[in-house]
Amino acid sequence: MTTQDDMDGRLARLRAEWPVGSMVDDVMARIGPESPRRASLRRRLFAGLAASGLAASLGLAWLILASHPTTLLAGVQDSLNKAKSAHLIITAWNDRDVAYRSDTWYRKGEGLRVESPDQVIVEDGKTQWAWRPDATPGELVVLRQRSPGFFTTQLPAMLALPDVGGEWTQARTPELDRDVDGLACQGFTLNLKPPTPSGAVRPVDQPAIRGLVLAEPDGRIHEITVQRRRDDGSWRREREIRIEYDVPIPAEKLAANLPAGARVIDRDAAFDSRYPLDRAIHRVELGGLILAVHDLQPLKDRGGFYVVSSVRGTPEFLKAYPPRRRPLNPEVVLLDVAFQRVANGNLGGKYDFVGLGSATRDGVEFGWWIVMPRRFFQVKDGKREYLPENDASAMPGEPGRLDDLPGKARVPLSATYWDEKHRDAKGAMQGVSTWVEVPLPPDRPPTTLEVVAGRARRDLLLMGAAGGLLGVAADAKGGPQTLRPLSHFAPEAISDADFAAAVRRGLDDLRAFDEVRDIPPEEMLPPLGEAAPKR
Repeated sequence: MTTQDDMDGRLARLRAEWPVGSMVDDVMARIGPESPRRASLRRRLFAGLAASGLAASLGLAWLILASHPTTLLAGVQDSLNKAKSAHLIITAWNDRDVAYRSDTWYRKGEGLRVESPDQVIVEDGKTQWAWRPDATPGELVVLRQRSPGFFTTQLPAMLALPDVGGEWTQARTPELDRDVDGLACQGFTLNLKPPTPSGAVRPVDQPAIRGLVLAEPDGRIHEITVQRRRDDGSWRREREIRIEYDVPIPAEKLAANLPAGARVIDRDAAFDSRYPLDRAIHRVELGGLILAVHDLQPLKDRGGFYVVSSVRGTPEFLKAYPPRRRPLNPEVVLLDVAFQRVANGNLGGKYDFVGLGSATRDGVEFGWWIVMPRRFFQVKDGKREYLPENDASAMPGEPGRLDDLPGKARVPLSATYWDEKHRDAKGAMQGVSTWVEVPLPPDRPPTTLEVVAGRARRDLLLMGAAGGLLGVAADAKGGPQTLRPLSHFAPEAISDADFAAAVRRGLDDLRAFDEVRDIPPEEMLPPLGEAAPKR
């Protein structure tokens, strides 16, 4: 059995053989020698992995594989490391059994190319270029960055089995034996261990999964199939990885021939250059944190405001409370300073907050969101009748209106500390919040939700940091008294129109909670001093 030390050694050795330095070394050099804390990391990361799908799992899967089917990852890495070239075909099927295929061509010491319906990636071992082949005319952007490394970031994601909190076992499965590309291969099955008497290893609400592996007798892996068990007990395939070794790779597959007319953006610099702090339209310091507004635009029909905001620590705060280092993958380390609660929900008594997405890098977090007045209504004869608006607010500090100041907007800013020293006696995370008056930029006339949703998606695509978009998926389910859950979307894996639709579904959910109902007489409280009527 491969131990964790064995796995760490293999990853380090394979990373060293790839002809590029590790990005993590640069980050570590800037933030000092403190060791990262890993206690609850896997639990936090799984939520993002499950919601984002394969495209967003590229940076997370190494943690899952390092703690579960380690022999699978190590076996494929060793096989590819011994090969001069390889072609990987990855096919994924959705719930409707529609196939999604991507191809990876790899030649040792030279580079690789990944092609999928929504992305092309080319690496030469030092630099990576990535673009969407289906970009609309005039919006074709090539993102350039230092190569994150094939073995340590992309390969683990291709093999990742979902992390459902259990332990895995590997069993020889002779009935799966068959030839692959003319080579006799043996079958193996990766299964979750059954629950133990001391408690369930796998949560009961998690569907069972398994991995089917075909490998040569010497261990070289040719095929991996991930399956999920249906309610009726049958197995449905979710992903299949086929690997062809030592195959001819055409030179044009590895050449960095960028699309004609594309705009090349340095992804490493884009995060800082898109919304620099010194060009923020408003900023305020609270509790050692700098809260800033970088973009602001009204929505049509007094629909509220679209906001791009950020949070970071002041130099004094960072010195007093050094950021916790949290490894996202072997090449990216996050610095936990503070975060904005970018989600959907009611804000105070008069407003709704709609989260569009967030991105974080080097201790700075950006958020994209909308704040808008609630629209209270009653249902009469099956139709909504909206109540008259007023400028009153019963909540302390909450403004009666967002747009009552000429040339300005009132918007809420808030952030929550990551630092464990900023917690109350019960361990709850503490934060800061305030309402601010922000000047309206002259080049931001009222617009629609669809326009700002598209702008947020393109911002996240260009800035290339950890994070993602938020919205309600088309197939999300909810109850009559609960919001449908938010899903995470990778910006490169969704179109402007589909993302805007996901945001609007979330807004529709919030609007349903604006209904005002008349209280029946039997449920009304009696006047003060009178006894309640007997029932």
